Amino acid sequence: MELKAPSLRQLKSIVKKFSSSNMIVVGDTMIDEYFWGDVQRISPEAPVPVVAVESVTRRLGGAANVVQNLVRLGVNTSLLSLCGNDENGRLLLEMLSEAKCDTSGVHQSPNRPTSIKTRIIARQQQVVRADREKIGDLDDDENAALIAAFNREIVQADGVIISDYGKGVISPEFITPIIEKCNADGKFIAIDPKDRHMHLYKGASIITPNLKEAHVLLGRPYHHCSDREVEQLGWQIIDDYNLQYLLITLSERGMALFEKENRRFRHLPTVAQKVFDVTGAGDTVISVFSAAITAGSSPFEAAYLANHAAGITVAQLGTASVTPEELLAACG
Repeated sequence: MELKAPSLRQLKSIVKKFSSSNMIVVGDTMIDEYFWGDVQRISPEAPVPVVAVESVTRRLGGAANVVQNLVRLGVNTSLLSLCGNDENGRLLLEMLSEAKCDTSGVHQSPNRPTSIKTRIIARQQQVVRADREKIGDLDDDENAALIAAFNREIVQADGVIISDYGKGVISPEFITPIIEKCNADGKFIAIDPKDRHMHLYKGASIITPNLKEAHVLLGRPYHHCSDREVEQLGWQIIDDYNLQYLLITLSERGMALFEKENRRFRHLPTVAQKVFDVTGAGDTVISVFSAAITAGSSPFEAAYLANHAAGITVAQLGTASVTPEELLAACG
């Protein structure tokens, strides 16, 4: 049965309320660095292309990209994270401030560098990626600083997004009290998952895995699924993790939305017209869905908006975000 799209009038009403939402983003931040250029020859030193770099751009990545998505939507957003006490850390904080994000909850650590992912792009194709980072759990003082910041911020927040990139910010000592506090206070909590922490996500409002991550949540080997198998997989995750909702992203097949209440399943076909780069698409999905839910939308309306937002961002190279006007134009 074909799904009936929400009315544009209703979607406009939801998007208008984004500015009244207050969201906390918790997770690993990084800088996405892009070297743009062209290849004219092969190196005489090794059989690799020589990229003549023409320009360099730097964008917010990881949890910081979630922040950027929310802020562009008009959501009042604060970030709880960690970066290095280094030049790139200062650059990251400057970029966040320019994006109008509250950075008082970002701890600068002397124990690790700011994470940077450098991508070299030639003629719109990624040639190589180089990561500069230190992966490992935070120390007791760093955890304590972030928990203290969370306890301050949660009072005014409508919801929390945990953006887990597996770099160290998310740990049992940090995520468990966050989920417990959100549930006790009736706050919405959304999680973009990572393999190493799947066991920590029980009790969240929603998890937004891709199909591979959905298999990992159940400890199953990944394989391409039929629509029926996706539905069975989703209900098992809902039950095992005690979720209100589950949104599985299915790449070119769109999204699968599960609602615990009334045991409702809906498949949303993709709306992307062209796909250049899926980098950061998951950040856009969880940002738009969370903004809509905290603005009073139904889960289907939230997923509908998130699906259209993802269709916009995957048509661009690198991490991207959408404005309310762009989102509504795509839905119209």
